[in-house]
Amino acid sequence: MWNKLEKKVVILAVVPFLLTGILTGCTDEKQENEDAYRQIGINCMKSNDYEGAISAFDSALDQKIGKIGDEEVDICYYKAAAQYANGDTDGALATYTSLVDYDDTNSNAYYLRGVLYLSMQNNAAALADFSSAVANTDASYELYLNIYQQLTQAGLSTEAQDYLDKALELKGKTADDYFWRGRIYQTTGKYEDAIEQYKAAIDKKKTEANLYLAQVYEAQGDTDTAETYYQAYIDSGIADSEAMNALGKVEMNQQNYKEAIEYFKSGLEMDEVTNEQELLKNLVLAYENNRDFESAKQTMETYLSKYPDDEEAKREYTFLCNR
Repeated sequence: MWNKLEKKVVILAVVPFLLTGILTGCTDEKQENEDAYRQIGINCMKSNDYEGAISAFDSALDQKIGKIGDEEVDICYYKAAAQYANGDTDGALATYTSLVDYDDTNSNAYYLRGVLYLSMQNNAAALADFSSAVANTDASYELYLNIYQQLTQAGLSTEAQDYLDKALELKGKTADDYFWRGRIYQTTGKYEDAIEQYKAAIDKKKTEANLYLAQVYEAQGDTDTAETYYQAYIDSGIADSEAMNALGKVEMNQQNYKEAIEYFKSGLEMDEVTNEQELLKNLVLAYENNRDFESAKQTMETYLSKYPDDEEAKREYTFLCNR
């Protein structure tokens, strides 16, 4: 999923025309070509063909002969994801820096480059970019929490705590305020505080809080209450593939394998599936536990066609073939 900072790419790619000003003469045909190449690039990424994706995104960007807009920036996000996944860290950093030079007030760009610097163990540069990210946007629970998580993973616990403290200093009584404070408490293992905040968010119609409240109860070992809130989230109509996977796992733990199978299958059938690999593996396991070995074998064949390098899955497939 591409709509949140933590689910976005580590870097943005910038093509040279971003720095050359405004061009004119865009045609409907070129717009159609740009859209088509963009979709080809996305399809290539789904099949892990990152070089093909980069080529397609470049072709999409080549179609633009007018003022740069949101669609071109969006394509750059996708291109950057492909570049990073393809291992071109140095090139990624160069193009990312070009974007910062193009718009030195872009908070998101500073944050993403900071994440990239952390991956390169350039902590000083990362901290500078995180500071710029905060300076160029309104105070944001989400941004503070993302920075906290990145710094924690990098072993910079003192610096990470500073950002968490700043987040908790934010005041407010809106549904989003309660929701994000719940996320912070959940992240730090303060479950009782998280429950209080999430329930306040739900009272203010923040439906998404049901999902995270369910996770908190599950972490505490209260699977019955967790299932209640998972189900409330699904019944709301906004559930995603992650929620379906979580509820399927709850049913698995309770040995309700048929119900687990239905949840995993529902997750895989969604328009946008962000956790396909995990869903497929869990579906295989649910079929096996339900003693439907033929379905398990067929599902494993689908899995291996998409993830052929999984050695453990290959061994499991051999087992299924020999039953």
